[in-house]
Formats: sequence, C-alpha cells, structure tokens
Amino acid sequence: MATVYRKKKKGGGFASPYWFAKYKLANGKYGWKKTGLTKKREAKHLANEWEVEQSKLSKGQSKRGEEVQEYLERFVAEQNRKGWNAEDGIKAVVKLHEIATGKDLKLPTLKRHFLDWMIRKKEMVSESTYKTYGHAIKSFDRTSVGILDKRLVELEPVDLYELQRGLLREREETKITKKTINYKMSVIKGAIKDAYVDGLISRNIGLGVKELPEDDSTLKVPFTRPEIQTLIQSAEGNWKGMILFGANTGWRISVLANLRWEDIDPETRIVVDQNNKQMRAKKLKNRKPMVAYLKDSTWNYLKFIGLKKKGYIFPDIQAMNRDMRSDYFAEKLMVKAGVPKAVPHQYLKDKKGKPIMGERTFHCLRHSAISDMANNDVSMDVRKKSVGQSTDRVNEMYTHIDHETIKRNFEKVPDIEWQAVQ
Repeated sequence: MATVYRKKKKGGGFASPYWFAKYKLANGKYGWKKTGLTKKREAKHLANEWEVEQSKLSKGQSKRGEEVQEYLERFVAEQNRKGWNAEDGIKAVVKLHEIATGKDLKLPTLKRHFLDWMIRKKEMVSESTYKTYGHAIKSFDRTSVGILDKRLVELEPVDLYELQRGLLREREETKITKKTINYKMSVIKGAIKDAYVDGLISRNIGLGVKELPEDDSTLKVPFTRPEIQTLIQSAEGNWKGMILFGANTGWRISVLANLRWEDIDPETRIVVDQNNKQMRAKKLKNRKPMVAYLKDSTWNYLKFIGLKKKGYIFPDIQAMNRDMRSDYFAEKLMVKAGVPKAVPHQYLKDKKGKPIMGERTFHCLRHSAISDMANNDVSMDVRKKSVGQSTDRVNEMYTHIDHETIKRNFEKVPDIEWQAVQ
C-alpha cells in the first residue's frame, strides 16, 4: 500500500507544505514522487492511484514477457528445423519489438521505400520515364491487396509474384500487354535492388522473379517510302517538317518537338541533339549526343519555311501536350493520308501460316530511317551514333532488311556449279 510523508527540517518543522508519495513500481522496487498537494487525504488518494497504475503495468509487462518467451521458443525451434538465416532474424527482431513495446518498429514499407526511391530517381531519368514509375506504383496499389504496405524486411519473392498476378488479373479490363507488365515489374525490382544495395534488406528478392513471355506484344514495322511521301503531302503546318525530319534522322517525336535552330550548323547541315538523357550522364565522357546530316529534301524544306538563328523549329508541335503528339499523328494524320496503322510483317507468320500484323506510329519513322540507312550500307556505328543507341542489339531491333538488300548481298557471293561441265 502506498504511503505519504512530508520532509522535515533539521531544526524542526517541515521543509515543504507538499506531501510526497512512496509507492511500489512495476519492477518491484519503490519510487518516491512529489504529489504537489498540501492535504494528506488527497495526497494519499493520488499515491494509491499511482501504485495501481504501476500494478497494471507490471501485469502487462509480465504478460508481454510471457509472449516474448513463447515467440522466441517458437522462432528458435523453427530456425533449428529449417536452418538459420539473416532475413528471418530481422523479422524476429521486428516482431519482438512489437510484442515488448506494443508499438510498431518504424521500418519502411515497400510503398514508402518506392516513393523515396522515386524522389532519388527524379534527377536521373527523363520526365516521361519518371511518369511511368508513378503509373507503376498506382497499378500495384490498385491490385496488390496490401503488399505495398508490407515492410521491406518482411517481403518474399512470393509477394512480387503476387504483384505480377495482380496485374495479370486486371489485363482484360485495362488491356495492358505482358510487355507492359514486365516493365512495371522491372521498376519495382529496381527499387528493391537499390534497397538491397543500400543495406535496407539482406537479399535481393527480385532476382528470382521471372518475366512473362511477351507473346501478346505488338510488332513495330517501318513505313514505306511512298507512305512517308503521302503522309508529308497530307500533313499541314509544322507536321510536314516533323515527318520529314523523322524519316531523315530517325529521332523520337519528343526530341524533334524540342529541336531548335541553334542545334543546326548551316555550313555543314549537321544537326546535333544533346537531349536530357545525355545531359543527366554523370561523366562528361558518357554524354554522347546524336548527330545527323540533313539531306537535300530536309534542308530545302528548312529554306522554304525560312532559316532562323534561334527558337524552336516546330513551335506549334512543341506547344502541344507531349502525350497528345503521337495520338494526333496516328488518329488524325495517318487516317487523313489513308496510311493503315496495321500491316502484315514482312517475314513473320503465326502457327497457321498467316502473316503477323505489325503496328505503325510516329515512332515507326525511327524504324524506317534506321532501316533505310542499313539497306544503303550505312555502318552500324554510324547508325547508332545518329539515333543515340548504345548497343548493337537495340539497333538490330529497329533494322528491317528488305528483299533487295538481301538479294544484292547474296549476289556478291560466288555461285556453285552443280551441273557437270560439258
């Protein structure tokens, strides 16, 4: 039972008008505390309340102690059975902290880490790439059933497979392809890999998660030269030049929309673009601008609209919403020109022997330009330099060799005489 007292002076009397309480603490020892009260009855009542609170706390600690002991015994038995590993040890520490304190251990969830990772990446990737990261996390948040709220240390490969299955389940509604799902998974796996590198988790759980077969993806095929001429003739305003530049250089629509007169050397007709991706390279030696030569048709177009010293070459298109540019080309200009969006692939056929259909967008002018260069014996090194591609593999994906090129090169090989000489 708690007691109260007042401190006395050496010479007699009390040192203070306030009563002090002596009461039993949760750990079994005694504590002393000033009540701040001058009436003994009130001070005694307060001291008893303090001791009751400590008694409740003691019982709670005892119960939590039993829970901690029970969990530890289960954990040790399980680890002895299946083998000890660091990941389970981290999870055990998290659980023990929660049992002992009644509070969550403040460790980042997958969602929190992903958002922090996006902030770090913002200065390293293009605006369009950064947007795809946002689209990815929204997709996972919509389909993950709480996996994004799991702590990083609690994640297992099965959780990533569940994220993948979640995207597959909504395929019919969203119409996304397996290629898109693979990309979104590569984004989340990239964030997890960085968590591993940063020491937030002890293993990279994304390594074993396999990609889906991209058997539903759409092939990109180039425009023919007559189709490009029809598109240019049907287009109006800045779009004539955009299509012409796309076929000449093979540059992306976002690059061409932001092309400036200052990027062109009128003496050599060389155009140089050091786009944002190149500017973000940490080392100067890794900044590899795209360099192209403007052929007569493109150069004559520029002279026709009037050469300038500065400003955007295609200001009307530069002012358009970047997400609308490709849609306008495909939905308006191609329809007006009567150029089909889908055409049979030159060589590929399905299991029934029917040609596989290929899709065309503004981006396919990039396929056309690279293929034109390849079919006219422009070296791969020059092609890569011109369009900003760093590997042969990527350049090969854009290269479509035509029948004439195949025939011309085969005819260089000496023939074999199969008939006996008479």
